[in-house]
Amino acid sequence: MKKALALTLAMVLLLTASLAGCGNNEEEGDGTYYEWSLSCEYSSENHQTVALQAAADEIYEKTDGHIKITVYPNMALGDYTVVYGQVSSGDIEIAACPISPEYDKRAGFLNMPFMATSFEEFEKDYFEGGFVYDVIADIAGGSGIKVMGVLNAGFMGLGSKDFPADDFATLTGSSSKNTLMRVPSNQVYTYIMEAMGYSTTNIPYSDLYSAMQNGLCEGWLGGSGLTNYDSFRDVIKYFVDCNVVNECIPIFMNQELFDSLPEDYQTIVSEAFKTAQNTVNSERSEQEVQALVDMEEYGITVIEPTDEELAQLRDRIRQEVWPKMAEEIGEDLLQQTCEHYGVTLG
Repeated sequence: MKKALALTLAMVLLLTASLAGCGNNEEEGDGTYYEWSLSCEYSSENHQTVALQAAADEIYEKTDGHIKITVYPNMALGDYTVVYGQVSSGDIEIAACPISPEYDKRAGFLNMPFMATSFEEFEKDYFEGGFVYDVIADIAGGSGIKVMGVLNAGFMGLGSKDFPADDFATLTGSSSKNTLMRVPSNQVYTYIMEAMGYSTTNIPYSDLYSAMQNGLCEGWLGGSGLTNYDSFRDVIKYFVDCNVVNECIPIFMNQELFDSLPEDYQTIVSEAFKTAQNTVNSERSEQEVQALVDMEEYGITVIEPTDEELAQLRDRIRQEVWPKMAEEIGEDLLQQTCEHYGVTLG
C-alpha cells in the first residue's frame, strides 16, 4: 500500500514538473499582457481589414493571448489626420492609414504619379527594402512611428459617363477634352489631369455619384477598376486603365512600444503584418483583373493601353508633373526619386 502510494505521488510530481516546463514563458515574452487598438480605413468586409484582423488573430495565438489587438474599421477612431498623430503619441498603438501632411510635408510623395505601375513593381518598391518603403520609414520615423508594412489599394484610372473618344492615346493625350473630371483635393491630381487636357473640380467623394448622375461632372480620377466597378458601375460608361497613381496604405506602429517588446514578440508582430501585406497585394492583383472583366460584362467600355502607350504616358506625366512637386516634397526627395527611376527632368 505504501509502495503504491509512493509510486502514485512520484508520478504526480513528475507530471506536475512536466506541465510546469511546458508552460514556462520566460523565453517567449516577459509575461506581460498587452491590449492594443488598430485603426483602419475600410469596412470590416474589405479585404484589407480582413487581412489585418487575420494578423491580429495570428499575433494573439502565437503569443498565447499575451497580445490582444482590437481592430476598428471604417475610421471609427478618427480619420488619418487624427490617428496618425495618435500613433505618434502612443494613444493608439497601430493604424493602417495614409501619412498626415501635418507631420511632414513630404507625405505628398505618395501621391506622385507613375512610381509603380504594376503589382510586381509595387512589391519591389513598396515592400521592406524598397525605395518607396524606405522613404515612408524615414518620414514616419521622424514622428516616432515604425512602418510594419504597406498595403496596396490599387492603381488609379479614369472613370466617366461620357468621353470624347474611346482610344487610349486620345483620352490621355494633352489635347483639350472639354470634359470636367473630379479629382481629390491634393494639387498633384489637378496637375495630372491638366496634363491630359481635362478640366477639374474638387467635388467631395461622398457627392461624386450624384454629381456624375446630375451632370455636375463627367467623370473622375481617383479610383481603381475595382472601386469604379463596385461603387460607380451604374453611372459610368467608360473606364481608362492607366495606372497613373498607385494608392497605398502603410501600417504604422508606435516605435517606442515596438522597441519595448521582447524580441520574440517583435518577430511575431512583424511577421504577422508582413503576411497581411503580402496577402493584400496578391488579392488586390486578382481583384483588379476580375473587375475589368466584370465591367465589360456589365456593359462598361474598358480602355486598356499597349505597353508602348503606357510607357509614353508615364514618361510624359513624369516630365510634366514631377517638377511641380518639388515645393511640396522638397528638392532632395525629388532628386532621389528621379535617380531611383532613372528620370532626367528638363
